Amino acid sequence: MIRIGKNKKVLTILATISSDINISITDTALLHALVNYYMRAKHGDCFKVSRSGLMKISKISSTRTYHKCIKNLIELGFINYTPSYHPKNGSKVSWKINGV
Repeated sequence: MIRIGKNKKVLTILATISSDINISITDTALLHALVNYYMRAKHGDCFKVSRSGLMKISKISSTRTYHKCIKNLIELGFINYTPSYHPKNGSKVSWKINGV
């Protein structure tokens, strides 16, 4: 069961996403996938993701588009992203959004 404090974090993330005019629909889809991973990780400060899993959830079919979106989310200050170049280890993501 998710506690109220944790739900507040997700609501803050979603409100920030919806209010930013610089976010494209593809970025929004990738952020949706990141929120999905964040919730599965039980709202840890840092959570692991896989490129293939994020692409599947966000319906992004091109790795070029995926990397473009990740770069954009980093530049816009939504996430910290530490890539893993090992096929079995996930990349690490944390939120940079104020209040999260």
